[in-house]
Amino acid sequence: MNRNDVLTDPKKLVRVELKNAGFDIDKMKIPDRVYLLADDIFDEMVSRNVGEYRYPLGGKLYVFNKNDNIGFIKGHMCSPAIATQAEDLIAGGVKELIHVGYAGGLQPELVPGEIILTDGAFNDTAVAKLYGYDYELIRSSKDLTNKIEEMITSAEIPYKRGLHWTTDAGYRETWGQVMDYRDKGALCVEMEGVGLFTITNYRKCVATGIYVVSDVYSENDWKLGWEGNDIKRAVGAVIDMIIESIR
Repeated sequence: MNRNDVLTDPKKLVRVELKNAGFDIDKMKIPDRVYLLADDIFDEMVSRNVGEYRYPLGGKLYVFNKNDNIGFIKGHMCSPAIATQAEDLIAGGVKELIHVGYAGGLQPELVPGEIILTDGAFNDTAVAKLYGYDYELIRSSKDLTNKIEEMITSAEIPYKRGLHWTTDAGYRETWGQVMDYRDKGALCVEMEGVGLFTITNYRKCVATGIYVVSDVYSENDWKLGWEGNDIKRAVGAVIDMIIESIR
């Protein structure tokens, strides 16, 4: 065996875990598309009674009542965690992963409650290197991002599309980093994009991300948006869009 040969196989572990939970992976109907939702966004989706819990795969995987080929799950936080979750979901048969979460606005014109659709993330993580993707920029899937853009446009939701920055440390953004990533064109910063896009690129699947701006960085202030209703309205609009798109 070569020293660089990988010893682990997510498909092997997922098969055993599902068997121990009473499921035969060969007889399961796993959704092709899964939305990975931030904690409170997931809770809101569950409260709408639009889907049901189906499988213990990557967490508690729900499927939509109107189309069991599309599912949703509570997305794990930070790149290493969501990378492992993506590995499990893909090992089970998922082909498309869409992250819906929160991000800090980098560009000065952004305000809390705005929606960002990402074309990819500047890499400030460790996990990408371990998969051989030690690149400055890890792209999302252009085709899937275009499909989500069509959904957003049809729902008449205002949005911005572009690149963003993924960091491993949520409380360590410096003013120098903010200025550097602004200059590179990054719209926002979050903690999962690179981890997710690394895995889907590595496994030949597709992924993209939708981010609600929850806070904004400026030279003299860190503006939080949680006290108003703009974030809640934006989250509601995205959830409505997802539900409306289910056929």
